[in-house]
Amino acid sequence: MKSALSRVKKYTLGRPISWFLSLVFLSIIFSLGWIGIRAMKDQPLHLVVYAFSTQEEVLTQGIFPAFEKAWEGETGKDVVIEGVFGPSGAIAGQIALGAPADIAIFSNQRCVDWLKLSKCVKEDTMEVLISSSPLVILTRQGNPKDIADYKDLAKPGLQLLHADPDNSGVGEWSLLAEYGSYYLESGDQGFAESQLEGIWRNVTLVGSSARVSLYLFEIGIGDALITYEQDALLAQERGVPMDIILPARTILTRHYALTIDKNITYLERTLVEDFLDYIQGDDGQQILSNYYFRSIIPENDYLPALVKPFTEDDLGGWVQAYETIIENYWNDEIKLELELKPASIYLVGK
Repeated sequence: MKSALSRVKKYTLGRPISWFLSLVFLSIIFSLGWIGIRAMKDQPLHLVVYAFSTQEEVLTQGIFPAFEKAWEGETGKDVVIEGVFGPSGAIAGQIALGAPADIAIFSNQRCVDWLKLSKCVKEDTMEVLISSSPLVILTRQGNPKDIADYKDLAKPGLQLLHADPDNSGVGEWSLLAEYGSYYLESGDQGFAESQLEGIWRNVTLVGSSARVSLYLFEIGIGDALITYEQDALLAQERGVPMDIILPARTILTRHYALTIDKNITYLERTLVEDFLDYIQGDDGQQILSNYYFRSIIPENDYLPALVKPFTEDDLGGWVQAYETIIENYWNDEIKLELELKPASIYLVGK
């Protein structure tokens, strides 16, 4: 009997003790979890933006610090923004391989489409247009080769520096400008192809990006270079001796921002959305205009009016233009005949 009573006492007295210990344990876990959540909320949020090369100044000097100040003032939370810059094709490839981008800014629509096809971005994720810039031709000061239009780039003896269409967004845009300026004028595809071939007979060197190509031009390589109006005006502001030729018929390049959903945490979602709203709004667009991008808000665009601008839509859209002009003609017909110097020989120590 005594043994049985003992067992009952142990059982009846043990249950409250075990409940109490369980409650203490759960309280400790809850407290630690709450402290962890509070600590995470108190930490600065981190935003990673991958962007094509000519966005570096406007983002690091203009957009990033202005947005950080505005967002911290509105929310009371600290934010740190990291920028990674390079050719559009290269940064798209890095993101596809797992680079930790929260937002990507590309020089053209093709990189957006490619990331969606490769399942790195949801199909229903919408890219946003943030700026544009027409292509221009840079020449040496005084324009000694008398270049006025894309057709002049086919003149015998001209040495043309060109961004690489295999990696660079401006390289792809340049092919569309060289072909489209002839095709939209004449309606003759054969004529446009022959003019494109004539231009590429004069290409002696390709740079991996718009920024690398401009650097090569600045140190004296080539008689001419096709690049963004925005980057050309920045270089002119820095005092680079050159002339900027705006062809009457030129392509208006359009630049897109895209969220990389798989890399965005719950705590970062509002930050990402606010950043995109900022860069599309009046303050962000004014900063882009200050760095010579053409704004999506007409009132912010003070640069000279374009005479006969066209876009990739006039060539059937990016998918058709890429297949017809870049893949089927430049890549399969022209590229195979090229004998180009490696740009790396000029970049030692850069």
